[in-house]
Formats: sequence, structure tokens, C-alpha cells
Amino acid sequence: MKILAIGEIIFDIFGDEAVIGGAPLNFCAHCVASGASAAMVSGVGDDEFGIKALGYLEKFGVDTRFVSTVGKETGKCIVTVRNGQPSYNVMRPAAYDMLDADIKSVREYGADIFAFGTLIQREEKSRKAVRDILGNCTFTDIFCDINLRNGCYDADSCRLCLENATILKLSDEEEPLLAEFGFYESAETEEKLLENIADAFGNIRLILFTKGENGSVIYDVKNREYEYVPSVKTEVVSTVGAGDSYSAAFLCEYFRSGDLAKAGNSAAELSAFVVSHKEAIPQR
Repeated sequence: MKILAIGEIIFDIFGDEAVIGGAPLNFCAHCVASGASAAMVSGVGDDEFGIKALGYLEKFGVDTRFVSTVGKETGKCIVTVRNGQPSYNVMRPAAYDMLDADIKSVREYGADIFAFGTLIQREEKSRKAVRDILGNCTFTDIFCDINLRNGCYDADSCRLCLENATILKLSDEEEPLLAEFGFYESAETEEKLLENIADAFGNIRLILFTKGENGSVIYDVKNREYEYVPSVKTEVVSTVGAGDSYSAAFLCEYFRSGDLAKAGNSAAELSAFVVSHKEAIPQR
């Protein structure tokens, strides 16, 4: 399976420590570790962090052919962790805001899955790159993790995800923020809520709804069936990157076996392993 993700390359800053991150980078690294091939469309600066980022991508086995060096600083995010829960201050502008998409090369890469989210759409140039890929390339599935970061999303970026995703991931913390845009009707039960989202956007075939320590629900839209996945109990050190690892493990197992339960459990196990570490991509 080949995955192409467009998005941010960021160094998460924990006090005096800088750790490589960014949701699509974490996702791609975990996909490779789970047996897939993955490439990123992104940008880094002509600076020390940019050089380090390319080195990390090579270490993780993520293809860098679509990562360009541009005249802005490599992305940074100030992360504050309280009781295991992170808050994020994503600095701007950043190199990934200025990325370009080489459509001919993207087509030649031949990815099965295209992955994107909202943060990469915060600037018009990078949002255009997302739209260009969507409008000119064909994929088996399009995966979107809504991944709402304060000040880095709007109704249009969320709508682009919802209108194009065939597999959608969102968390119970993010859903109320998404609902504020009025794209779908809210509901008293999570089952009805997921049905309303799927009914509003006919392109979606699977919804991954994560609920932290309360596990997750996978909704198979075509069959109107639910898979309830319990969380794996562990000592939480940091939840940074947990959702990205969940997505990677789920997709890799699901495309191997087609088994929702098995994919969901694989996702729960990997995300539990990740939250028991400080870094988003701990060595397995």
C-alpha cells in the first residue's frame, strides 16, 4: 500500500527540547513502521531544523521526493502538556505554508491513499496545492483527519475535508467545534451523530470516531454497522501523536485484512503504546 500525505513538518517544542512532529509526518512514519510505503508533500526551511527534519524522514523511511526547501523557517509548535493532555501553539508563517505540488510527479507516484487535514490549508498557497492534487489525481481512498488546531482552521478547510474524504477521522473533543459550522445536524447519541455526518456527505464510507480512554467507534456507512473498540489501558505520559498512530495502524491493517474489528484493535494497541511515551514516534 502506498500513502501520500500533504501537510505540516513541525518541531514540537517542549521547553528547551525540540522533537520532530506534525500530524502527517507522524502518520507517515507510523504507516511505514506498519508495513506501508509513504511519501510527504511538504516544505522545510533552509535552516538547521530543515536539515534535521529531512534526516528524520530518511530515518523513518518516509519518501522525501515531494518535500521542498523554501524561504521560510521550518515549522515549530509550542506544546504544553498538563496531566498528559497537550495544548498547541502553532507558529506562523512556516515553510510548509509555502509548499507546491508537482501534479505530474504525484500522479507518477501512484498512491493508493491520499491524506490531508485542516492545518495545511491555513494559507492560500498550501490550500491550493491540496485542491490541485484533489482535482487532478485519482486515489483508491482519501483519508482526512480533521485535527483542529486553534487558529489554524475555518469552515472552508473543514468543508474541503468533509466533501472529499472517503475515510474520515475525528475525535469527540473536535466534533463540537466542527458542529459549530452547521454542516450537519447534531444528535443525542454518537451513532445518530455519525449517521448525520455520513448522510450530509455522501462520499464518506468509514468514520473513525475516537474518544480517548473511552475507546473508539468505527462506522461502516454502506452497511450502517458499528464496530466498538475499547481502549488499551496504559500509563499515559503524553497524548501527542496518539491520533496519528491510531490512523496509521487502522488503515494499514484494514487494507491488509478488510477486517474492521482487527484494524480497530490494532489502532488501539499502537495508540496506547504511543501515549505511554513522551515522543510521538517512539521506537517500537
